[in-house]
Amino acid sequence: MMRTLLDQLQKPGAIRIEFQPILDVHGGETHLYALEALARGPVGTSLEKPDVLFEYARRKGEESRLDLIVIAEVFAATASLPFEPCVSINIHGSTLSNVDSFAEKFLSAAASLQIDPRRLMLEIVEHRSPWTMDTFRASLATLREAGVRIAVDDLGVGASNFRMIVDCRPDHLKVDRYIVNGCSKDRFRAAVLESIVTLAGACSAEPIAEGVENCEDLAVITALGIDLVQGWLYAPSMSAAAIAASPFALTHTPAMKGFSK
Repeated sequence: MMRTLLDQLQKPGAIRIEFQPILDVHGGETHLYALEALARGPVGTSLEKPDVLFEYARRKGEESRLDLIVIAEVFAATASLPFEPCVSINIHGSTLSNVDSFAEKFLSAAASLQIDPRRLMLEIVEHRSPWTMDTFRASLATLREAGVRIAVDDLGVGASNFRMIVDCRPDHLKVDRYIVNGCSKDRFRAAVLESIVTLAGACSAEPIAEGVENCEDLAVITALGIDLVQGWLYAPSMSAAAIAASPFALTHTPAMKGFSK
């Protein structure tokens, strides 16, 4: 049943890709920094919701196969855009280790569509699946050498912990919306955000606040020194066509500049 389902998901259009803007709000100006690619399952099914889709794959031990399907769809959607933004892709840590020659396959797929790897960022998701650390680190090294940026996703909740930071040596720390949302009214959330900013600075990483939904939270976030934000205050996720027609296409930071440290 699972094999049949994943075979169906490989059919063109079965997995839909939407993009949500990540914005640079430094100095009070707003520019598109990157687009996070988000996968959606078949319309009208229980797998349309991404949390259901990926949890089902994880329970069946097929998260790496699903990752590869999604990456192919993300590259196709990215190639369809009329401009060249940075694109961030979620991936399980186990995929970098358990898929043979993952880094080489990833870079080859990008090159086949003329996508410069310096425009790409991988958000590493950990769900406690076992992986071989030597292979994981070797994959990260190959990707980094090609210019791909690395982020630790969901920082502050679940399995995303300090060990992930040590193992990944990330360029970005993506702070989960659970910590961000309501930080203007909760001193504990604000304190956690402040500690993450300090940690990011010590690691030469840049934090990205997810789930920014109101101006009060945004004021706290920017006062703490977080300039990269993402959330419904600015935009929901959108199709490639909608992104292309939006004002964000006119305000993006050139990819190579946007990802420079």
